Amino acid sequence: MSEEFDIQAYMTRGVESIVAGALKTTLQDPRESAFMLQFAAASKKASKRRAEAEKNGEHIPPFLIASITSNCNLHCAGCYSRCNHATVDAAPVSQLTDAEWLAIFREADEIGVSFILLAGGEPMLRRDIIEAAGKMPNILFPIFTNGTYIDEDYFKLFDKCRNLIPVMSIEGGKEETDERRGTGVYEKLLSNMDSLHSRSA
Repeated sequence: MSEEFDIQAYMTRGVESIVAGALKTTLQDPRESAFMLQFAAASKKASKRRAEAEKNGEHIPPFLIASITSNCNLHCAGCYSRCNHATVDAAPVSQLTDAEWLAIFREADEIGVSFILLAGGEPMLRRDIIEAAGKMPNILFPIFTNGTYIDEDYFKLFDKCRNLIPVMSIEGGKEETDERRGTGVYEKLLSNMDSLHSRSA
């Protein structure tokens, strides 16, 4: 009989692998390297907290997914959120405030969560929550975004808060992206990606 799979150890190794890889890729950028070294130390402490909790029978995952809004400006073909009617063309109702999300982020930090993926809808529509996430340097926040709402203020926020990492959705080429996401989305994404790259260079 095979040895029982240890999901906690597997997930922890995954987090450590991501951090190690990120450290290697940021060696050319002193500010990014400084942040990643700080995050690596915080991640190690978080891993110890999770291990202690596990000994007491409490399973704490190293990462969470937070859907911070049901609102979105696009109608992408095959969108999971629209397919299950979580995102509709109406004003969102019963959404948590930025203060409530910040309290969740703080609790997550205290119990040893290292990553929180911000999703939606379109999470960039909730600038208040993303700014709140920027106050939590011990947690890495990948932001799963269509990229169309990134503006100058967001560029400044990403430069200041290195724990906020936009992950932009793109299908590859212009034809495929615009067919699925809408005319002009591809060019907007390329422009924003170029701006992010030039600011981090």
